[in-house]
Amino acid sequence: MATLPRQVDHDVSADDLIPRPMLTLVHDVDDYDAIERTAPGVASRGVHPGALLGLVGIYATMLTSFWTFFARDTSAGLVMTMVTVLMIVYFGLIVGGILAADAAMPGERQRSFREFLAGPVETLNDVVTGRQAVIQMLFLPACMAVLAAVIGIIARVSQMG
Repeated sequence: MATLPRQVDHDVSADDLIPRPMLTLVHDVDDYDAIERTAPGVASRGVHPGALLGLVGIYATMLTSFWTFFARDTSAGLVMTMVTVLMIVYFGLIVGGILAADAAMPGERQRSFREFLAGPVETLNDVVTGRQAVIQMLFLPACMAVLAAVIGIIARVSQMG
């Protein structure tokens, strides 16, 4: 039967005493190179960043109208806080999708917004113009923002009278 030694001699250095992390949750920026996919021509046939900023602006306007017209007491403020958190999660997922999407080749020129509106945009099923892509992206959120403001104004006026 084998027996274990009573004492084990180890050479311990100062580097061995420094705790090392078991799990790395946030990687260096260089680690994103592994998931970045460069695609030639994506800057000339993809969605312009200005259209995405317009989308964020419309949702921010809608959220502002929600807070302005509906956050009157504590319970409504709690609901509005949850709506705000859900919108942040929604846009966080969009940003994550953008980061994981095909990237433009280094040195490739990004087309102007005017060129984007007149030029082609590739979708999953078809090629549309930039103007059609902007309408598809912004029309429904813009209608929702206008309707949120109208409903808020009606709610405030009905409370006053």
